[in-house]
Amino acid sequence: MLKRLFLLFLLFVLALPSEARRKKVVKEVVQRTQLAPADARRLSYFFQEAIKQKLAGNLSEAHDLFQHCLDIDPDDPDALFEMAYLKFFYGQDSIGTALFRRVVELDNRNPRYIQSLAAAYLAQNQFDEAIPVVERLAELQTRRSDVLYQLVELYKANGKTDEAIRALDRIELLEGRTLQTSMQKYALYLDQERKNEAFAVLEELQRESPYDLRIPLIRGKQYLDNDDPDKALECFNTVAQADPQNAELRMAMMDYYAHTKQTDLRQSLRDSLLYAKDTPDDVRTQMVAVLIDDLKGQPQQKQVVMETLDSLIRLSPTPLMYSLRVSYLMHSQASQDSITVAMRDLLKVDPSNENALSRMLALYLSQRDMEQVAEICRMGINTHPESLTYYYYLGIALTQMKQNEPAIEVLQGGLKQAEGQAQPELIADIYEILGEIYYDQGKHDEAFAAYDSCLVYKDDHAACLNNYAYYLSLRNERLDEAERMAYRAIKAEPLNKTYLDTYAWVLFMQNNYTMAKFYIDRVISPSTSDSLLLADDDVHADVLEHAGDIYARNADMEQAMRYWSLAQQKGSESAVLTRKLKQKKYIKE
Repeated sequence: MLKRLFLLFLLFVLALPSEARRKKVVKEVVQRTQLAPADARRLSYFFQEAIKQKLAGNLSEAHDLFQHCLDIDPDDPDALFEMAYLKFFYGQDSIGTALFRRVVELDNRNPRYIQSLAAAYLAQNQFDEAIPVVERLAELQTRRSDVLYQLVELYKANGKTDEAIRALDRIELLEGRTLQTSMQKYALYLDQERKNEAFAVLEELQRESPYDLRIPLIRGKQYLDNDDPDKALECFNTVAQADPQNAELRMAMMDYYAHTKQTDLRQSLRDSLLYAKDTPDDVRTQMVAVLIDDLKGQPQQKQVVMETLDSLIRLSPTPLMYSLRVSYLMHSQASQDSITVAMRDLLKVDPSNENALSRMLALYLSQRDMEQVAEICRMGINTHPESLTYYYYLGIALTQMKQNEPAIEVLQGGLKQAEGQAQPELIADIYEILGEIYYDQGKHDEAFAAYDSCLVYKDDHAACLNNYAYYLSLRNERLDEAERMAYRAIKAEPLNKTYLDTYAWVLFMQNNYTMAKFYIDRVISPSTSDSLLLADDDVHADVLEHAGDIYARNADMEQAMRYWSLAQQKGSESAVLTRKLKQKKYIKE
């Protein structure tokens, strides 16, 4: 019903307490005073109205109506129960718990009431109080093993080993002896240093399930952990007789050989697992890890491991083996070229591998290799059409390659795919790129519509705010709105020279020349030498021309001519710049 209370019920199943002690649960139902018939009818009416309000989501009205029910009968269990839920919703956990407790006192045979009280205790870490309540629930619902498992965890966490074992015994009466319950009992007996009883549990399990080969394997591993290799070998031989090619057995025997210091046998078994055709990939992967560990510190480690991996790929050309080679190259800090080749090989056999796709995309973006970016993105769109990231970067790559129409088609396809998705920032980025493309094509209305859509999804998108403002200023349109957008962009990124230049230019277009000079000086310091300005890639020709125009309007023609000259040296394509350099007085173009 309510999110907080759903969490409580989840905690009821999963919570692991830290300590608990046994408490008596009220066993007798509290005797209630019989209501007069008229009061009983009033109570029923207001309770039903309260339920209607609750189901409609009007919780405040429901709270008042349930309170009215309690005014009629302070001990009505149903009204107390519903009120307790609302108290938890409003964050009044202690009051809600007290109400649940009172409900159970009134009727301690209702599992729903008892479960809610237990959940309330667990949610507030009141584990002492939770144990007897959960015990009462188990007493009422004798077929619920989930309640007994909760008791096991409660008792284990509070160091009550004997009680936990007894709870496991109760589970086994319901479900039969299982590997899960037996292993828990085994561990609990070991905690008490009762080794004989611990191993007796596993022996009994094997007697009951003689054909389950997992059990002797587990027994053998436990004997090894307890430094009894002879008994471990007996268990492993039991498996070998039934299934000599069992992969888990062979791995267990590797542990046995390591324990008994039979190094040659261990390495021989390792290699047989590595190269056997029937070895599962996950086991083969573990053996590669063993090989790497065995070769640790040896100068030939990398060469041997790579030769082994290449051989394994020829033997079993699965995506996991290719991925393993990539992982090792990255772990061993191999060259980027070798990692790239390995990743491309991986993508040939597994083009949907998201880890490889994302890494390759990041690599090619860092190298500004737009053709490769486009290839990776097309692969990503084919295998993960729901991922907007690939549409976005493919659009950027196509734009960089001057393929605007295909870029628009891809980006619009991404927006169609985005319907119903909760990725506002990425959707905003796509609209921003579309705006750039449309403006470059001279489709100004479409560009501004795309920018508007971008700001709907992310109203503080700095790049969109900057570009929108700049293009409006170039068209001498909606300058007040442009000024507000440009200002928000520099508030978001106060050191961004492009954004500062835009704001200065918008102020210039508003004839606010003094403030325009203040901001353009934050982009280009007048004291900076010509050589540094020409070498600065962040200072573009149009920025220098803007600075010249702003200084000219501030009656500093010497500085204006200097900036215009530098703009020309930087390759400005401005049609009016030459005329500006020829004149001695500034005339606004």
